[in-house]
Amino acid sequence: CVTVAGLEDDGSGVTAFTNFMRLLAPAPRGQITAQVGRGEQVFSEVGCASCHVPTMMTGPNPIAALANKPVNLFSDLLLHDVGTGDGIEQGLATGNEFRTAPLWGLSRPDRFMHDGKSKSIEEAILRHGVKAQSAVKGVVGLPQSDYDALLAFLDSL
Repeated sequence: CVTVAGLEDDGSGVTAFTNFMRLLAPAPRGQITAQVGRGEQVFSEVGCASCHVPTMMTGPNPIAALANKPVNLFSDLLLHDVGTGDGIEQGLATGNEFRTAPLWGLSRPDRFMHDGKSKSIEEAILRHGVKAQSAVKGVVGLPQSDYDALLAFLDSL
């Protein structure tokens, strides 16, 4: 039991919050139209899905609802050198590396990338470099209809 400034906490608050976060469902996806479906194909074709892996499986878990389930988070959760050169270091990540951010909920924020400096999805895509450079080149070279489909897909997440 811990007492801070007259407040007493036996740890149950932390446990309750941990359980809440563990069991919180991801933000729901937007409508999946034909254009969104095409955008998901483009996402894979240009190479974005090599780091932003569409689906991963959870491992064993004592909570049956969480055990061995597919999760559509669009990440491999690995460190990659994307060449932003921002100098931000976290743990083992150097200034050019960061963990592939899950893209679920992407349509909701107004700032993107790990540092929040990108003000649009398009700007965030263009900031990718090094390991993602070929994917960026693929995106930049897309016909307008495929580019629009890609953005519709990303906005559906």
